[in-house]
Amino acid sequence: MGAPFDTFCTPVQLERRKAPSAKLERLALDLPFGRLTGVATGPSDGRPVLAVHGWNAQAEFFAPLMLACARKGLRVFAFDMPAHGQTRDANPKPTSTMVEWVETLIAATAALGIGEWQSVIAHSFGGLASCFALGPRPWGGLPAMRTRSLALIAGAAGMATVIESYAAQVPLREEERADIVAGVEAATTARLAELSIASVAAHLPARLMLIHDPADDVTHLADIRAELIAHPPSEELLRPGAGHDAILFQLEVGRAIANFAAG
Repeated sequence: MGAPFDTFCTPVQLERRKAPSAKLERLALDLPFGRLTGVATGPSDGRPVLAVHGWNAQAEFFAPLMLACARKGLRVFAFDMPAHGQTRDANPKPTSTMVEWVETLIAATAALGIGEWQSVIAHSFGGLASCFALGPRPWGGLPAMRTRSLALIAGAAGMATVIESYAAQVPLREEERADIVAGVEAATTARLAELSIASVAAHLPARLMLIHDPADDVTHLADIRAELIAHPPSEELLRPGAGHDAILFQLEVGRAIANFAAG
């Protein structure tokens, strides 16, 4: 694998990070890959919820949604994932992979001493990583984490669609795309077609909420619906015109997800 795969695995650093909220507690976990930084809010004895951001994002993006959940009495955690935000500041490694994200979610769950999440709320690529953290992985790893419910916000359907979305922003020659596919398959020890939500759908919780802008041009609603044919969502919230990232900040979305997570 060469430069195209390395570039694909390197998130764009935000020119202006979202400022830390005084309403959120800062925390850090020392995990096998290094230090994982994050935020938390809600009563210390509240039922635990995990929020997972997407690629090129950070934990603070979930602040409004986390506060909405905290008002329901939930204890919510969100982390800057590997190569993102303050976690990147603490670990001088600019790249990350799906495998690292999945295993980080599982390791963080164990480090917090949480046997089962009340809910996992995940955005974009974070949704794909969360789904694989809940089921068997082709590369092995730690035992899967557990959750009573899962909310996928503009979720990525699989690594094939992630590559397609990347190629729409960064035009690729055929040999460059082939290098990325080879790198992904080598890192995961799986064929690209196996790295989709359909592969782990049987292990997702019965309570599954899908939140999406039907016109989202980063992650397509039709793609994730196709992956969930065998495990249809128990709830759907469609937000036309919301956009891929701005959907996180809509008050109605925050309220709906908080109600779902607390249910």
